[in-house]
Order: sequence, then structure tokens, then C-alpha cells
Amino acid sequence: MEGVWKPVDRLGRLLPKVLAKQPSSGRVIEMRARLAFAEILGPALAADCESLELHGSALTVTTPNPALAHQLRLDAEQLLERLNDSSPGRRIRTLKVRTGRRNASS
Repeated sequence: MEGVWKPVDRLGRLLPKVLAKQPSSGRVIEMRARLAFAEILGPALAADCESLELHGSALTVTTPNPALAHQLRLDAEQLLERLNDSSPGRRIRTLKVRTGRRNASS
């Protein structure tokens, strides 16, 4: 039955907008980005990323694996496109990749 309005469909479209206006919306958006990133990379590669931090429109990934860091930099454009397609909310414009261990103070 095409054209039949369903309340659940409408809620699915409204919920991201409502969440974006909440005081802790930054945390929700960061969590969505983390989940989307792990899904895109797969469990093995995502486990090798020590931290993901979303600041404004930049996602910073820290990994101790230099080969993974290099590949993430090469694939940054495709990763950003897939992240933005799968995670509604704030648009991620920059992917920063750091090689090394996460700071002890973080």
C-alpha cells in the first residue's frame, strides 16, 4: 500500500532533527560517527583504531598501526562520503589520522 502514512516512518525522519537540538547532541553525533566508522571499516580494522574524536566537522582517528593510518589517509574521501551517508546529523568534512598511541591525558 504505497502512499499510506505510517507514524513510525515519520518518527524516523523527525528523530535525528530533534536529537540534534538537544544539549548533549554532540555526544549523540559522535557516537553515531563511531558506530558508522566501525561498520565501514569492519571489526578487525576498527579495533586497531585507539580513539575517534569528533570536534566540529573534523573526525580525528588515532591508530598505532602506520599501514592502517596510511590507508585511511588514502581513502579519506570515500570514508567521509560513506560516513556522511550512513550517519545523519552534523556533516563530517575532514578526516584527520594520527599515528601513535592515544594521549594518557585523554
